[in-house]
Amino acid sequence: MKLKFIFLGKQDTKFTGFQIDKYLKRLNNFCKYEVLFISEKNHGKLDKKVNKHINRRTHVIVLDENGKIYNTLDYSNFLYSIINDCETLLFVVGDAYGLPLSLLDKANSIISLSKMTFPHHIARLILVEQTYRAFTVINNHPYHHE
Repeated sequence: MKLKFIFLGKQDTKFTGFQIDKYLKRLNNFCKYEVLFISEKNHGKLDKKVNKHINRRTHVIVLDENGKIYNTLDYSNFLYSIINDCETLLFVVGDAYGLPLSLLDKANSIISLSKMTFPHHIARLILVEQTYRAFTVINNHPYHHE
């Protein structure tokens, strides 16, 4: 099982980048991961770059404001329900302008972090932290408190 995060736009090396790295290193205790930053404005080229990471054993999860909203335990259950049916969970987070429709069409699942709109750097951090938290719940690790 591998997690792959594709973040559209530039890489943030300041505060959120540091925090994202912290949770990614913790995720490494549960599974392998890869992070890719794609800064491409041409939708055709962007599609090709993302398509290289999708095969029949990939479950594509995209973040979109109109996606399904989960609380932490429901998100953990959602991930648990799909991790055995795929080799890779591919998360795609848009840039400041969101995602092209072509990427939304590739999604197996569309989720939203909130009804609020967050800057994409903050959305990246929340997604990675909540994914780490979900894996701690799945593995009975004491990080999450109920």
